[in-house]
Amino acid sequence: MTSRCSKRAALIAIAAAWWPAAIAHAQTAADLEGTYCLTGVREVGSCLRLTADSRFEYFLAYGAYDERSEGHWTINGGDVVLDSLPYDKTPKFTFKSFQPAEGEKYDIVVVDKTGKSISGINVRATCDGRSIEVGVTGAGGYKVDCSSAPKDVSLGLEMFGLAYQTIQVSDHPGVEKAYVFEFDPGDLGNKRFSATRLRRESRDSLVMTYANTPINELDGKTFTYERE
Repeated sequence: MTSRCSKRAALIAIAAAWWPAAIAHAQTAADLEGTYCLTGVREVGSCLRLTADSRFEYFLAYGAYDERSEGHWTINGGDVVLDSLPYDKTPKFTFKSFQPAEGEKYDIVVVDKTGKSISGINVRATCDGRSIEVGVTGAGGYKVDCSSAPKDVSLGLEMFGLAYQTIQVSDHPGVEKAYVFEFDPGDLGNKRFSATRLRRESRDSLVMTYANTPINELDGKTFTYERE
């Protein structure tokens, strides 16, 4: 009997200690819910939404650069801590086919999985015994200043910090002069957060250090998000 009473007393003591902390955590979490948007940083738009089910959604836009993220948030020491989805799928360019080209020059065309042409892809090529900086694709691709067929083509996306991927094309003989490549973006444009802390400066203000970005002028800046 004494043993049973002792166990019961111990359980009551544990519950008494845990219950106020649980209530406090729930109240704090509820107090943090809402949409917070970036203030004080010119030419940058960004918002963070914290929901009651401990999920978050995030986006940032800077000129032609866009990124987004989603995952879970927790509270640690009064800070909001973000952990996003893994976002570990690597972007990839692959040679797809040839197609007729207008004029005598060689074209580099990059398309998505639906066959739609993609603008803004950075291109390099090796031809005529030299490596050349070709430029950036437009809606119709980009014409390479080569008198002979390219030996290889390198494609990248500098805006997103995506390094060039070199693709050998000399083993793809064809009579048409437009080289078509397909781009699988993978998780490009999805920002990964791993135990990223946002300090709570006031009831409606969260502050974080913006890092791990291809935008050099923004890397390491302090971002303050105010609740809408």
